[in-house]
Amino acid sequence: MKQKDLEIFLSRLKTFQKPKVSLEQYQIPPRLAAMIVYRAYLLGEIEKKSVLDLCCGTGSFSIAAKLLGAREVFGVDIDWSAIKIANENSSKFNIYVEWILSDVLKTNFKVDTAFMNSPFGIQGKTRDKFFLEIALRSAKTLYSIHLYNEENIKFLKRIVEKHNKQISEIFKAEFEIPKIFKFHKKRYHIINVAIIKTENKKN
Repeated sequence: MKQKDLEIFLSRLKTFQKPKVSLEQYQIPPRLAAMIVYRAYLLGEIEKKSVLDLCCGTGSFSIAAKLLGAREVFGVDIDWSAIKIANENSSKFNIYVEWILSDVLKTNFKVDTAFMNSPFGIQGKTRDKFFLEIALRSAKTLYSIHLYNEENIKFLKRIVEKHNKQISEIFKAEFEIPKIFKFHKKRYHIINVAIIKTENKKN
């Protein structure tokens, strides 16, 4: 499967029907999800690997990883309605993912590769740093999405280093958000995000 084919497939998945502003439930664009997971696939971090999708939402990362040959995939989210939609998406295409209804901050996993599109902390009280700390402990390699600004990236780097990990890649991308909440004024709003790849330090 090529990256464009993966993007087209992900665009067919059901998205949030009534997203919760407190959980910052912004659907990751299929283009962005496909790009991130396919990058991991090309680097040998998906096929025959154990994969974790933290704050999985409706399941884009999880389903993409399974399509690209992951041995096992776990999708975790605190919201039952999100897990329900994710399960509908995987069941529709006979894709097996173990969906887990749980607070990500209380999970304990050990996997090869993890993906995370957690709340940034703009609307709620929980900042993405708390999710990042859990994710760093859960996977050898992590791809996570954060707001793009220099101060925030410096802050995230310090967290990564405290966990004896290293940032091997940072790339900037546009995250398109449709008008889904009452306070949204534009039909589409675009924010700049940083996709950060972290991994174990090399000796």
